Amino acid sequence: MIVRGKIILEELSVPFEVSKTRKGLSLRIGLPEKPLEYSVDCPCLEPLELLGLFLPALEEELGEIKGVLVEEAVGEGVGGKLTERLRKLLKNTRAE
Repeated sequence: MIVRGKIILEELSVPFEVSKTRKGLSLRIGLPEKPLEYSVDCPCLEPLELLGLFLPALEEELGEIKGVLVEEAVGEGVGGKLTERLRKLLKNTRAE
């Protein structure tokens, strides 16, 4: 599964891509100065859950996050489950 989109900040937006395989996940966020790349050898999280773990650190570094826009989701598990997880993720982010 691959999920692509943008993290929308106060004055800019940065692209992200999370891919999930049977062996693990990898995340790439196109930060202005140097892209952030992270991978984990455990497929225990969903792509948006992994991205959600990085949002507080990004907000601290770059400023307030206005939203996360998912532009494309390709692969297994796409559809209702992905949409529900995205809603929960955004709901939890707004509550904080």
